[in-house]
Amino acid sequence: MNCHSTAAVLTARHIAVSFVAAVSAVGVTVPHASADALGAPTGAGRYPPQAPRAVRKIPFTDATVTQHKDRSFTVSWKAPGVGSVRVYAGERAVAHGGAEATVTVRGLPAADRQWFRFVPDQGASLTLADRSLHLEGAATLRDVGGCRTADGRWVKMGVLYRTNNLHALTDADLAKLQRLGIRTDFDLRMPGERAKAPDRVPAGARYIVADAFDAHLRDGLSLSERDLERLREALLTG
Repeated sequence: MNCHSTAAVLTARHIAVSFVAAVSAVGVTVPHASADALGAPTGAGRYPPQAPRAVRKIPFTDATVTQHKDRSFTVSWKAPGVGSVRVYAGERAVAHGGAEATVTVRGLPAADRQWFRFVPDQGASLTLADRSLHLEGAATLRDVGGCRTADGRWVKMGVLYRTNNLHALTDADLAKLQRLGIRTDFDLRMPGERAKAPDRVPAGARYIVADAFDAHLRDGLSLSERDLERLREALLTG
């Protein structure tokens, strides 16, 4: 998602969400939508059976992942009422603590994006990454997910991003976005902005003009209750 004009932010959010709803409604999925409820590994990398969704609520009220320049990570969490939390990177346990903790993780292999699974001793787990993709040409590119909603659910990460300066992406940035499965670029800018600095888009991704100030475009974005429900299921977990 590309939002270059500061004045367009509020309108842009509405348009972006509407487009995500439309994409979700036709069954398009995005890789790394990975805030799934996974249990702690048992035995040879297996996971225990999952309780019904209504029973296994995510107990975390706050959780973050921050990547540092030396490729270490700070993981922190708050999960009132649980006894312990283990954090996994892949199948490897890399941190543990009580209901609230902050831990620095080092020595992980290089990856385009490192995911961490926070596994409490009760309730559903939560999978997060650093919100930044750490691109050279678009340092502001951020994951919109990783936030807790008012009703206690979490916005999935790896589904929707926001940024500006996509015209400045390097070839290495484009290759990274392609490997991460970025499929669609919604350009929210006005015509003059698009002409002055055209977006660079990773191979295989669609480019869609979604001008935040185009009244005709906004008027055509009415959503049904079914679309809204699909949007909620696409973006929320827990």
